[in-house]
Amino acid sequence: MDDEEDNTVTEFVATSTAQLFNVYTATDHAVDPEGKVLLQYIKSVLLEALHSGKPHEALSREIVSTLSRLICAGKNPETELPLLKKALGAGGPCGKILQYNEPTFSCLECALDRTCVMCMDCYYASPHHTEKHNLHVNTSHGSGMCDCGDVEAWKYGHACSVHAGKGDEEDAAVEMKLPPKVRNIATIVFKELLELAMKAFIEKGESYDEQFELPLAVLPAFGDCVDASDRYVTVIYNDEVHNFDEVIAQFKQLLKSSHSEASAYATSIDREGRMLIRTAGKEECQELTRQFLSYKPGEHSRIRFNKEPLVTKSMPEFVFVLQNIMVDVVDWLSDLARLNAAFKRIACNVSFKEEDNSECFIERVMLHEPYFWKKVKCAWHNLFMSAYFGDSLYKKDIGVLFIKNYSAVFRSFLEDDKVREFPYCIISLTVQLFTVPSISNILMTEYSALEIIFRQFVDFYSKFVKQESGISKFQNLQSNSTISKRRTRINHVLLDAKYILTNIPDEIPSSTEDAFLAFLQLFVNFISYMQEMNPHIRESGNHILREKEWDQYFILEISEIRQIMSYVARWCTATPRLFVKSLEILIKAQLDNSEKFELCDPTAVTSTVSLASLVRSLGGGPLTAQWEQQHRQLGDQPLFARKMCYVQHDMFKDPVSFHIPVTRLFSIVFSHFPKFDLPLELLLKTFTPEELLDLPLRSILLSQQIEASMWKRNGTTMENQSMCYRDHYKSIMWDKDLLAVQLLLTLCHPEDAILKIVQKYKIEPYLVLLSSETSYDPLLRMAEAFSSLLLYVICERFRLNISEAKECDIIRKDAVHILAISNVPRSKIIKTLEANFDHFEEDITKTDEIDEILDIIAEKIPVKDGVKTMLKLKPEYYNEFTPFYYHYSHGQRQSAENTYYQRQANNTEGFKPPPLPGFTKLTRQLRHYLTCPIIQRFIYVVLKRFNSDTSALVSDLLLHQILYLTMFGVLDELNTPDNPLPVKFSHCLTRPDNPAYLIQEEGECSIVSLLKNLLSVDVKSVNEIKPLIRWILKTCDILTDTASTPEGTESETIVESSPKSGADSHKEMMKKRREHLMKNFKTQQAKFMVENQEAFNNIAEDENKTEEELMETGEETEHFVCGPNKGPIPRPESNILTCILCKDSEKVNTGYSTMMYGCLIEKSVVLKTDKDNEISDDYRMSYLVGGENLHIQSCGHPMHLKCLQSIMKLSPALQHLLTMTGADRNRYSFFLPKGEFSCPYCKMAANCALPVVGYEPRDVQDISTEDFLKDVIYSLEANNDIELMELEFSESPATRSPTMPTIVGLDHLADAQNFMEILRDSMLHDRINRMSEELPAAESPGPDQVDPGTKFKEDMRRFYRRAKNILDQDAIGARCYAPFTLKMISYTFSMLERILREKPLLAGLAEYQEGFFESFLHSLHKSMTLNDHLYNQELTRELLYVFSAQVSDSVDLPSILNTDIFTVFVAARFVIFNESKSYDSAMVELCVIAKIIKILLSVSPDDLVGADTGADDSDAIQLATLWGYVRKMCGLSSTDDPFKCPTYLVSKVQLNLLPLLRKLALFLRYATSITGCAAMKEIQSPQGEFNLLMRYLNISSLTNLLTIDPGYKLDLIQKWCRSLNRDKFMATVEVNKTKREAKLIDLPTNFVDLLVKASKYTCPKIKFGKIQTTAVCLICGDLVCFQSYCCQESIGDSNFGPCNMHAHRCSGDLGVFLTLEKCQVLFLPLRTQGIFINGPYVDKYGEGYKYTKNKALTLSPQIYRKIEMMWIRHEIRPMVARNSEGLGFSRIEQIGLMY
Repeated sequence: MDDEEDNTVTEFVATSTAQLFNVYTATDHAVDPEGKVLLQYIKSVLLEALHSGKPHEALSREIVSTLSRLICAGKNPETELPLLKKALGAGGPCGKILQYNEPTFSCLECALDRTCVMCMDCYYASPHHTEKHNLHVNTSHGSGMCDCGDVEAWKYGHACSVHAGKGDEEDAAVEMKLPPKVRNIATIVFKELLELAMKAFIEKGESYDEQFELPLAVLPAFGDCVDASDRYVTVIYNDEVHNFDEVIAQFKQLLKSSHSEASAYATSIDREGRMLIRTAGKEECQELTRQFLSYKPGEHSRIRFNKEPLVTKSMPEFVFVLQNIMVDVVDWLSDLARLNAAFKRIACNVSFKEEDNSECFIERVMLHEPYFWKKVKCAWHNLFMSAYFGDSLYKKDIGVLFIKNYSAVFRSFLEDDKVREFPYCIISLTVQLFTVPSISNILMTEYSALEIIFRQFVDFYSKFVKQESGISKFQNLQSNSTISKRRTRINHVLLDAKYILTNIPDEIPSSTEDAFLAFLQLFVNFISYMQEMNPHIRESGNHILREKEWDQYFILEISEIRQIMSYVARWCTATPRLFVKSLEILIKAQLDNSEKFELCDPTAVTSTVSLASLVRSLGGGPLTAQWEQQHRQLGDQPLFARKMCYVQHDMFKDPVSFHIPVTRLFSIVFSHFPKFDLPLELLLKTFTPEELLDLPLRSILLSQQIEASMWKRNGTTMENQSMCYRDHYKSIMWDKDLLAVQLLLTLCHPEDAILKIVQKYKIEPYLVLLSSETSYDPLLRMAEAFSSLLLYVICERFRLNISEAKECDIIRKDAVHILAISNVPRSKIIKTLEANFDHFEEDITKTDEIDEILDIIAEKIPVKDGVKTMLKLKPEYYNEFTPFYYHYSHGQRQSAENTYYQRQANNTEGFKPPPLPGFTKLTRQLRHYLTCPIIQRFIYVVLKRFNSDTSALVSDLLLHQILYLTMFGVLDELNTPDNPLPVKFSHCLTRPDNPAYLIQEEGECSIVSLLKNLLSVDVKSVNEIKPLIRWILKTCDILTDTASTPEGTESETIVESSPKSGADSHKEMMKKRREHLMKNFKTQQAKFMVENQEAFNNIAEDENKTEEELMETGEETEHFVCGPNKGPIPRPESNILTCILCKDSEKVNTGYSTMMYGCLIEKSVVLKTDKDNEISDDYRMSYLVGGENLHIQSCGHPMHLKCLQSIMKLSPALQHLLTMTGADRNRYSFFLPKGEFSCPYCKMAANCALPVVGYEPRDVQDISTEDFLKDVIYSLEANNDIELMELEFSESPATRSPTMPTIVGLDHLADAQNFMEILRDSMLHDRINRMSEELPAAESPGPDQVDPGTKFKEDMRRFYRRAKNILDQDAIGARCYAPFTLKMISYTFSMLERILREKPLLAGLAEYQEGFFESFLHSLHKSMTLNDHLYNQELTRELLYVFSAQVSDSVDLPSILNTDIFTVFVAARFVIFNESKSYDSAMVELCVIAKIIKILLSVSPDDLVGADTGADDSDAIQLATLWGYVRKMCGLSSTDDPFKCPTYLVSKVQLNLLPLLRKLALFLRYATSITGCAAMKEIQSPQGEFNLLMRYLNISSLTNLLTIDPGYKLDLIQKWCRSLNRDKFMATVEVNKTKREAKLIDLPTNFVDLLVKASKYTCPKIKFGKIQTTAVCLICGDLVCFQSYCCQESIGDSNFGPCNMHAHRCSGDLGVFLTLEKCQVLFLPLRTQGIFINGPYVDKYGEGYKYTKNKALTLSPQIYRKIEMMWIRHEIRPMVARNSEGLGFSRIEQIGLMY
């Protein structure tokens, strides 16, 4: 572009801008009604962009700035906009749009439902916070707004102090409050810009030559833009078909992009909805588009691609730029509308205005949503929330528009493949409308909203409905990817319906009732298709070959229809008219659906005993001859002859299904019958109860038969369905079926109904007693199922509308039975209650009621660390437990029953019956069932069989069921004396001539007599239930007034005598067992004493010693780890190690061993705090430079190297089978990084092997410090490395004896050629045997072929190379392994000292850990004395320089005061040694002196403020004098005046010197094997520990240590002070003053504070949108992206996610993150392995977000401390290795990419 053209465009922009302000600000009236001047300005800016190439972000800022100034009528918007905001005043709804991940607050006491939330500012200024209401905190998904100020959203406290006043939104002319000029400008700006944006966003087709209408047809003026630029762009759009990997692969192949660039493209597409990938000519862009549309993956691609191509389009560049600009303009309009109510009203007036009978602007946005991409959807979403929903006058109109266009909007939403995130779709806005009661009621009544909404659901599933035998049902309800995606979206229909159904007005007009009934008819018709869908027929022959699909049918009922079922039931019972009409619809639907079954003639059915056919029908084998003979004798004798009608259905032949939603809805509605006081006869005219009773009985019986293993041949699908029916979704299936049976039995004649159930269960043969019976399991199981049904249906009364029990009583009953199983946390009770009661979780006020109930019935018991609390049932509520509770599964009943009998073992009060509420008026008929002859007969035959020795058709379970059934009957009669039954239950029990008992020759015997006989039975199952039997007998005596009869006396005698006999036999058995155990114990004791006779003799000698002798002995055995009195030196004893693999034992004395320890060496930054590490940064000597440290640990389990190599050569599966047993098989990880292995015994991770050597303590003399310094000088002189100054020693080098030994470190390395040969040999070995660096290594020759010393050196070389590879410092490793090895020792023992601060120093480690550290130091010492390549001449020389006072000042060496002293000691201890001397005492003394000098130099005179001025002692005076001396020597002071407060100086020195003393003591204890005294194995006070350590290290006092008289100490101190780097030292002192101790970051007390911080975080690599989740690094405190591709980077050839990359930069590849989405801690010890654990934030019950789903959490210091100690102790990587089972290779790769 030439300068002339450039000037022309610039002038055009300036002219358009000036004209814009002249036209719009000239008068108060609109002079540009069509917006031509405004569009001309937009066109000019667009032309400038095309000519100059200016990015669209800059264009957007320029346009927004101009428009803001235009709205303010040409004035400065920074001053005018705040004035416009204040002009309309405060008050009204808040309306703040909640951003993604922003914390939301909801009051569980005052919110109308869970969708009503407040932002953080409003909540903290509301009464909900000040009055400490029950709070629920969550994070927004980006589609909501603050409801503060909305009266309809809250029951109380609807507004905070800011929004409490009445707003201007309800003012009909609120826009008139603006200045006329501003009002007119705003009207034109909103109208024209919204229209332009709408036209710019509607894209039609893939080519813009003909189909894009904007440039030519709509706005001809934009034709200049086409002429100005002939460039095109290629754009790729987001969809739901392709995943990240597929998109990245296409970019890498077609665009030749790197992985990071392709990941950035994919992330932008996901965030914004589209991405510009190419700007070029038209043909080039179209060719690239064709390539993407025809893309096919390569043959060797590992990624599975979808058949559909990426949505790719090419368009003119100006179109793309205009679209981007208009997105920003719409966002600006949203911000302008949010400014005050007047701008909202103007936006609504413009958008709702219809022209030429066409759709208004809002309708056009709704209907054209499929054309929009994500960024545009987000812009429209913000505009709707800011402008349209913020105006209360227009909010109802928007709801009307939604309902009118709901079908079209939802259809486009269902088919749109660009819907990646629901929160930004138009359909997501329905929650803002349908949850408002005033709007939802109008929409439902006047516009049939419910029917319109649910019609979409019906239409979607209509294709799965097929007709069979005249009845329509769902069939072939299978799922694929397309259907699954749309089924996920179709659930939003049910959410919308639920929002409307939630609001039930207090007074429902008839028009609303009619609207609901129309919806109900549609709803019932739909669930009628589900009635008995997916039926099953029992297989009685062969096993089924192919199991039927079942899960999709359950999903339809339990996941989809369940959402609105309870709300529909509430509406059905809202008014009498709705109740009656609803029952009519439901009854008709059931009868129409069951027309295929024929009703039998009532006069044609007689129940008789046809035993053979009935028993065979149970599915068993042929009857025994005995059964056949007995049955033939009975013939067809009638048992209970009675005429009845029933539905002919055989459970063993006919189809049966678990799905009967119509019946279940009927049961819910019909249970509210007493509420309306209607005549029952009116209802019974429409149906016969027996017709409806059969379906729920089938489902119940089907579940019981499956539990009794009678459907095994149908496969596991039946068991899974039964588990869903009975356990997982009991509240909507099992409970409703039991409720239906209970309600329908109240309408039936008791004897007819019971006989029908008996025939259904096919237990007629069981009611006949035979002289001799054999076991027949199916019949017994059906008898147990029948008795359990009686307990559930007749005796279970804690249900709403079944009894007089209130809702709180029902909740308490359920909570009691949950706690009766075991002690459980509160969250488990809440979760179980939600599962037990349908839609319990929707009622947000229930949690407060539950907490009140739990406080009454349970006590809190702290567990583990005292953070989490468990709830335990109080003893006074034990009697409310019944083992046959209808919510119990089989396993839960057994557990609860066992717990109950254990609790009642010491109960002396006897049995107490549970509370039994009375029936309601409707269900009172159920009391008559227990007096039916059939039930009486059933009770009788069970007790008769149990008292018989010959019957096998009885079980303990059946006996207990019958006893509880009897107990409930007696208790009911006892509780209702004013309402007796015609035939008393107690009379039936005590009547010996009861006709139900008598068949042929059975004789006269009452149930009570049989119960008395049970008291004499000494069986465990009967002994546990005897208190219940006694209570039944006692109560029967009371009810029948026979307490004084002889029979009663006899029963009392039996009750007392029977338990005693049973107890006596038990005591006798226990006595014999004790005698047997004591006899065995005496035998073993005698054997032990014989084998250890010598030890017992020594004990006897010690006992004969006097107290003085013992004291003398104690004084003689005082422990010194160094010095002239060092000892006691341990004697070399036989150390026997056993290989954990081959179990061979080996004695390890003083030689070499074939054993090894598996070790884990890893990088560590635990002691590197605040990005400063004293050990790494200050230690400049030789190659001990660097910021990374190594830490070593081991499990301490020895094994042969050969054994481990043999295991590692096998496949992972064989390793798994050989090394794992039992439950450990499920948690072993097959995947380990290369060169790593796990301990076969404990599964701890390891990456190197350390050979074990025997240790022979060196009984050599510790020389004095003066002699040590002389040896240092002699060694340096012998090697001609220093220039000696004038000596002040008594002995000169010339007079030294020629035989005086020198230090070994330099003596063996004087020959440089020998050193290079050793080094070259090691490098050659490294190249040839590279595989031996990582286990498994090549098998080494046997010990008889290779010298043990040589093998040991090779093993140690392998160990050092492995450590070098982990540290990844080739420059260091190529020259010498010693520096980083010594540094590893120093760092490891520094960590040990840090870990043991809360434990005894010398007794805080386990025995196996002590053994490992001893072997570790001994092996390293042994390897360094074998003259191999580990020695480094320069390192040895520099360490000698440190301790030499006679080195010339010209030698550039660091002072020991600038180093980490403990590292210097460790290095010197290994490098500077002599075979005939020990330098431990001297080096300890010098290192302690150096540390004291460092401490003194860090104390300034200003530290005297507030210092304690106690009495001074000799140590204090000595330290004060030394303080002044060293400060003068270092140049920090001009005088040597002593410190003015010596006492303070002593405390300062002791406090800072203690860590070094602890490290020295730990190191020397394991290096010398000299243990400390008994006091050092106990926790001591700091002062006591200081004194003990000084004595253990042979340091008498600080005075003697710091005597600075002229001599060797003074010379050395002067040398240290002269060579001190003063600037660096003082900088280190300043850093140390503020440096925190090694620990994780400090977290805020409230989890909400972290959420607020995270909501403000923006990913540095994305320009639009919020990241989905964030995490906090607990090591440095930074926020990072989590589970995202946006910050993915490469390390080498591998790609890793943001957490891995942050850990790589922050903490050496070990990451510790707190994820804010689920409040979990993520451990990432390796880039491809990690594990989640519960976070440190908990509620008041000590439970985290995982259990409470509430983010109103507080920090638990105990849990956080535990997490911190895991990090400090380096337990993370071993824990991850043990718990990474199931992470296959693909999953591990995904961890690396996503995290």
